[in-house]
Amino acid sequence: MFRLGIRTKFFLYSNTLIVVTMGLVGVFAVLHERETQYDAIVNRGRSVTEALSIPITDALLYEELGLVTETGLIDNYTNEIIERNKDLVRYVIVTDAAGVVTHSNRWDLMGKPFRRALRPESVGVPAEVEIRTSSWGERVLEIRTPLNISSKFWGSLAVGFSLAPIELQVASIARRATAVALLLMLGNSILTALYVETLIRPILNLYQSIKRAGRGDLAARAQVRRGDEVGELAEAFNRMMDELEETREKETVRQAQLAHTEKMAAVGTLAAGVAHEVNNPLAGMLTCIETMEANPDDADLRERYLELIRDGIKRIEHTVLNLLDFSRPREIQPEVTSLNHNLRHVAELVEFQLRKNRVEVSFELDSEEPIVLADHFQMEQLFLNLVLNAIQAMPSGGTLTLRTRTLSSRVVAEVADTGNGIPEAIRERIFDPFFTTREVGQGTGLGLSVSYSIVNAHGGGIEVDSAPGKGSRFKVWLPARPDRGEEGVSS
Repeated sequence: MFRLGIRTKFFLYSNTLIVVTMGLVGVFAVLHERETQYDAIVNRGRSVTEALSIPITDALLYEELGLVTETGLIDNYTNEIIERNKDLVRYVIVTDAAGVVTHSNRWDLMGKPFRRALRPESVGVPAEVEIRTSSWGERVLEIRTPLNISSKFWGSLAVGFSLAPIELQVASIARRATAVALLLMLGNSILTALYVETLIRPILNLYQSIKRAGRGDLAARAQVRRGDEVGELAEAFNRMMDELEETREKETVRQAQLAHTEKMAAVGTLAAGVAHEVNNPLAGMLTCIETMEANPDDADLRERYLELIRDGIKRIEHTVLNLLDFSRPREIQPEVTSLNHNLRHVAELVEFQLRKNRVEVSFELDSEEPIVLADHFQMEQLFLNLVLNAIQAMPSGGTLTLRTRTLSSRVVAEVADTGNGIPEAIRERIFDPFFTTREVGQGTGLGLSVSYSIVNAHGGGIEVDSAPGKGSRFKVWLPARPDRGEEGVSS
């Protein structure tokens, strides 16, 4: 659960108060300014609309009486009012008594019905005011007033005023209020920091010393700089740590003896593990030597087996490092590696054990040559462990199947046997370090654990499918190399 410290609480409490207060003040200021500006633009809009309606009504009257023959007066009036108020006026619409647009600066509306046009019954009623969104997305204040003299009704006038100036001014006020709030928060943060340094710092220092002591650092001591309760608490803590350190010194001899005993037990276990993991490649190398002795004139065989012996020696070196550094991350030297090659190479190394245990090998390798970016020797160590584990699971002989396949984003290698299988009760523990079901002295249980570590270090995974009496299948998947060309493949 997330826990706040004292310093954080002080900052949060004080700055929250500032934020809430300034937020409320800012909201009220913005609302007041918006209302004031709205009232101002409504008053100005009414004045402009009423002033424009007078000459337009006169022009309509003169046209009806035949006193004026020029038909452009109303357009001149509307253009003049737009020019004088171009910061606000967006459109002017004049309709006849039937609601059809007769004059407007928006030519697309000419001759069309205006659905918001006023009717004769609006005569004597105050002008209508409406905030709406225009067809081009701008918020406008539309004021509509009838064009009439006494009861004579010629039509209606609608003028749209932009609300952008109001919104810009309100936004400016909001920005200023935000800036003031930020400045106050900054000043308050500085004052709070000073307050923390003078009042809370000794408490925090004591807390850090207690945490160090809790982690086992008996040399941790608190600074005593105050003459109040905090200073007394720090002195009590320091006395307690002195007593604990003195007690630990008295136990040094007994603890050293116990540590030595545990160390010897661990060294013995690791030595047994080294013997277990090294003997198998040594046996493979011995097989290579015996084969070369039996065929002294076969140059090709000698060259191939000398390479196997060289790899076996390197593998022993890696095995020792793996076992001694089991709990520490190892540096991996990735290179373009063929899993098919790894499996064939491992099969050659354990050829003697295969013959001795009457185990036949079946290769089902992907013809597309599965390529990964991995440590070549660790890959062979991985498959060597799995193959040896499979051979030992078939004491009466059987079939060892080595299989690879390439998927879209990863490659899969499988090592399957027809041996005894793994009981379900222990299946989840087979990758634990030093877990083994063999007799004492026949294994340390490090093979599968080392394999698991190698696969994880390469960003892959390993799974097992097994049933008692039906054998086991270990499936290893690794990220596929994006470019699976064969150039530079380790061999």
